Amino acid sequence: MELLCEKYKEKVDSKKAVCRRPTEYCKFRSGCLLHFLAREKIAGEKREAEDMGGEGK
Repeated sequence: MELLCEKYKEKVDSKKAVCRRPTEYCKFRSGCLLHFLAREKIAGEKREAEDMGGEGK
C-alpha cells in the first residue's frame, strides 16, 4: 500500500513508512500516517532491544 506525504505530494510505500523531513515544520503532521507509522516502528524496535537486553517482560 502506498501512503501520500500531504506536504510534498510524494508517494511512500507503507513498509518503508518514514517522514523524509522530520525536522521541518509540517501542518499535516498531527494527522499524518507516515509520521504515526514511523513512530510505531521506532517504538517496536526499542521494545525488541529492551527484550533482548533482559530489561523487558
